[in-house]
Amino acid sequence: MKRSVLRIGCAVLSLSAAAGLLASCSLLPPASPLPDSKPAQAEEAPGPAAAPLDDGKLRILYSNGSNGGNTVLCGNTVLYQAASSETVYLVPDTLTGTVRYYLRQWSDPSTPTGRATALCDRSGKEILTFDRAYDAALTGSLLVLTAPEQMAYAPCNNHAAGDCRVIDLATGEELAVPENAYGCSIAGSYLAFEVCNVPADYVQENEWGDDLTAYCAVQVQDRQGEVVYQAELSALSSFYASSDSSAPTDWLVVSHYNEDGTTGADSLYNPTTGEELTGYQQYTGAGTVSLYHDGRYQLVDLVSTEQSAVLCEYDQPIRYYVPGAAITEPDASTPEMAGRYLFHDLLTGEEKDLYDANTDDATLAIYAVDGTVRVFDRQTGVLLTDTAIDPVENQVRAHIYAENGWVWVAQDDNDNYVNTAIQICGPDGTHKTLDPRTLEETYTHYYPLFSTADGLYFYGCCNGPGSSWLYDVLDSDGDVVVSGLRTCAGYYANSVNGLPEGVFAAVKGFESGWMDLTGQWLYAESIFASTADEMDNYYF
Repeated sequence: MKRSVLRIGCAVLSLSAAAGLLASCSLLPPASPLPDSKPAQAEEAPGPAAAPLDDGKLRILYSNGSNGGNTVLCGNTVLYQAASSETVYLVPDTLTGTVRYYLRQWSDPSTPTGRATALCDRSGKEILTFDRAYDAALTGSLLVLTAPEQMAYAPCNNHAAGDCRVIDLATGEELAVPENAYGCSIAGSYLAFEVCNVPADYVQENEWGDDLTAYCAVQVQDRQGEVVYQAELSALSSFYASSDSSAPTDWLVVSHYNEDGTTGADSLYNPTTGEELTGYQQYTGAGTVSLYHDGRYQLVDLVSTEQSAVLCEYDQPIRYYVPGAAITEPDASTPEMAGRYLFHDLLTGEEKDLYDANTDDATLAIYAVDGTVRVFDRQTGVLLTDTAIDPVENQVRAHIYAENGWVWVAQDDNDNYVNTAIQICGPDGTHKTLDPRTLEETYTHYYPLFSTADGLYFYGCCNGPGSSWLYDVLDSDGDVVVSGLRTCAGYYANSVNGLPEGVFAAVKGFESGWMDLTGQWLYAESIFASTADEMDNYYF
């Protein structure tokens, strides 16, 4: 890897300047009283009591209907209902996955930038406010504030001191930030900054600013501002493993550019140990990564030992890992292997050709050509489900979907991606087969929704009145559990602060909210009072 001392003069802000920036944020009294809003009453026939939301977790109800803002709740208590001009989202701690804060951005003509930001806690109290727009990320007690993405992508435009800030919420201290920093990541006790120092006479070559990479660099320093690492023509990337509690927290992914502006190789750097690894490919799970060297792909453990250790290596790219097993992807140029994977048991040496492999937050699921279906816990490697599925006659492909220990397997005997059979398997030995032809008498399409300890649930979508769509929720026997929904989704299925088991996001009639499997609302509000924000965040 090309490594050199940064020559673009990244000066560190003085303590007095940092103090001046901190003065632009302040402590405020609790937010204004909220409009009256409370859990809705059940619309359907009486059934078992709905699971309560009073677990003290922060959640946001988003919708995709009409004009309006988003609703923030702590348990079953409404904290804030946003206007359509506001951006509101949760700020999880990247170290623990816990969520203690949410962020608000709103229009404010009295500020220099016309927009303001507040960090709020689980009571709705505004902890810090700022007279400009910021995006926020939290690692431990360190709050990283950065200018919105549209500025970060073109740091030479409207770039100014304060576009990137780091505040220790435990002490209120604002840490030193390099001049012209526009992004920051935390690695252990070190701060890694993306810096862009564009010359005063710079002329952008095109509207995308593709030539800006020549002025971008990565600078890593400790809390006192002492620089420990610098790399020109570089930027920071992510492990893309925010939902994995075992993901390394003291390593950085550094993306390098070539002098002509094209993308180069990625590397890993640990500022705590000074170790640097080249050839980074991807995060593979359970604290491991894949590296590429001399035509071989290495599986490297970053968390179990003081120094990174190579667990195994293959000629094929490594896609997934659980303790005791790895999944590689053969060359897709061979038609019969397109979309296929290869399973490696690292304990016994067993290998299996796979039709498909898939993961969710908690599990890895495989379906082998010999019929083997297995589901592993992604953190421990414990085998949760071990069964077999016979191929359908003339089977050409199959797709497996992991659902927290359960699996949905779609088998095809044709090249039109039309399902021939649906198999549902669970950790308790459950194995059920659904006939797609029967489902397609009612539904145009269907897909797994979520699972509970009792089984896997899926939705079916059909044509409704006036060219609309209607959704039903069905159990693993294909029986309708909840019907007549305008939409449904497994809210936060792959993110923080999930809903209680058996609860999902839905819209029915003119109500939008969270519903249980009896069709009762745990919380709901009018679709005319909530939906997307002005940043087009159309999420459940």
